[in-house]
Amino acid sequence: MHITVLCKVVDNYGDIGVCWRMCRRLKKIAPENTISLVVDNFDTFGKIEPRVKRQNVIAQVCKANLVSSATGATATWQSIQIEGIDIYNWHDDNNCHNIFSANDGERLSIILECFQCGRPDWMEKILFEEKLQRTVQIIMIDYLTAEKYAEDFHCLKSLTRSAKVQKVNFMPGFTPKTGGLIIDDEWSQLPEWNENGPVLVFTYTMGVGLIKDSKGPLLEPLPFMPQPEWDKMMKNCSAFIIRGEESMSRACLSGIPFIWQAYPQSEEYQLVKVKALLERMREHFGEEEFEIVEKAWMCVNVDCHALRARNDAGNSEITSLRGANAVSDAAIQTFLHTLPSLRPGFVSFAQSLQKNGDLCTNLMTFINKIAII
Repeated sequence: MHITVLCKVVDNYGDIGVCWRMCRRLKKIAPENTISLVVDNFDTFGKIEPRVKRQNVIAQVCKANLVSSATGATATWQSIQIEGIDIYNWHDDNNCHNIFSANDGERLSIILECFQCGRPDWMEKILFEEKLQRTVQIIMIDYLTAEKYAEDFHCLKSLTRSAKVQKVNFMPGFTPKTGGLIIDDEWSQLPEWNENGPVLVFTYTMGVGLIKDSKGPLLEPLPFMPQPEWDKMMKNCSAFIIRGEESMSRACLSGIPFIWQAYPQSEEYQLVKVKALLERMREHFGEEEFEIVEKAWMCVNVDCHALRARNDAGNSEITSLRGANAVSDAAIQTFLHTLPSLRPGFVSFAQSLQKNGDLCTNLMTFINKIAII
């Protein structure tokens, strides 16, 4: 079976982080399948996977018909390969068209279109202008959310311009009525919580300021690192304050206390997403413990610019930005100083997610059920 994963790097490293973890997991559970990743930003990809940066340089040398005697490595200019996964440049129109149109578009039998990224022009041409004889399945892998619509949209079909090109949604999520989260073997085998470990801070703009005096000094900034090293580092922490989807999903599965900072959106829509996830977690905590978690999460996710606007407008709920920041500081400090009492709730939540199964295993079961190969 051929599976092609599409990824556009839109929001820092979360998009490619999830897609790369998915590709590696798909290859691990079904090594006989051909997995291709088409990505539009090799610079960003290379920061979380150094082999991409290294092989991309080698590939460029090969493209110029030069030989790198220093490395002795082999590569073709059309693609690079890591862990048995073929990686292609989204923008390499001619070469990608030639490769993916071969054998009646064999490599396009199953397309995983991730995070509403769309499809490259060369792929659109193959799918809709070149009269493929085979049926193509496009599976839309959407953003992770705890909102109810994830269950409603999961496995929901939609139309395309061709009867030969079929499309269906596959929703990551937190309940049995979704596809679940990516649960890889290596992550599950890492050591459990280190109560005396460091606090990982991986946030947008204001996270460091919120916690720098809450538990101890900020000892060191972290370099970019490959996912296996990142996973080991996370599992060695006592708590996380993290952002985005890739790291948030790891935190949810870890059983380690964490605060999630969602991507800031207009009209503070991120609070809808944060509240939805908190509601999924509520049943796993005692009332007092959940109040501590909820207060810390909400403080981290309220937009300071929005607070200032409300204050300028005379909103009675927030009398001053300084006062709001003081509330945030207190909430973070309380969270970080009550980690042992919070941990059982996070462990219970993680165990509930494990019961939903691995997203990639669930996805392969789904593909085998619907695919016409």
